[in-house]
Amino acid sequence: MLLYEETKKLPEFFSPLDLTKVFETIQNSTNYLKNDWGEFMRYRDKSIVACIYFLAARPKEICCLRFDDFDLENLTVKIRGENNKQKKDRILPIPQQILPYLKDFFAFDRFRFWKGSQYLFPSLENPHISTGRLKHIFREKILKPAGLWKPAINSTVPPYRAYTLRHTRLSQIYNETKDIFLVANTAGHSHLSSSKVYVHTDKNYLEYMREKLNKN
Repeated sequence: MLLYEETKKLPEFFSPLDLTKVFETIQNSTNYLKNDWGEFMRYRDKSIVACIYFLAARPKEICCLRFDDFDLENLTVKIRGENNKQKKDRILPIPQQILPYLKDFFAFDRFRFWKGSQYLFPSLENPHISTGRLKHIFREKILKPAGLWKPAINSTVPPYRAYTLRHTRLSQIYNETKDIFLVANTAGHSHLSSSKVYVHTDKNYLEYMREKLNKN
């Protein structure tokens, strides 16, 4: 496999310290209302971030999650193809790391806060939180207070955004397993060429390259 085949621009990633800052910033933020609705929004946002990261999903896929997408008996979640450009459904195992976030989120009264909504992450204005609203929340309530915000340079896309959570997790999966098929199936990629971008983060292979190049 060629390391940089078809790679035009490498994605940015969060460091472990960055990820810690992301979750701590939500928990400690003073930008939420000082009432139970504000706390509901805080735990909603923590759960959204956790789902994007641990499921390595696209932000839109998580914003549109429904309660009936979850099979808690088999601990799986359905990612609907209607919410991704491939238009393909996929089933993912629910990582154990997500469960504490969802447990805290679901502790809020279902009737009062969801008002019968079928969506996991409801909105006061829409059936579910929009990707535009999530983008704003992630930038203004998380990245900027955490000192992680960087404006876009020579691009319309900033280096750090909610999508960076997905890139970070997929990179970690490849580094831990070296299984490009696992990366592709988790990400919902139709072609392995879309997954190869994460191979460049393989620290062992980079050290192998360093060793061989230093001998010449």
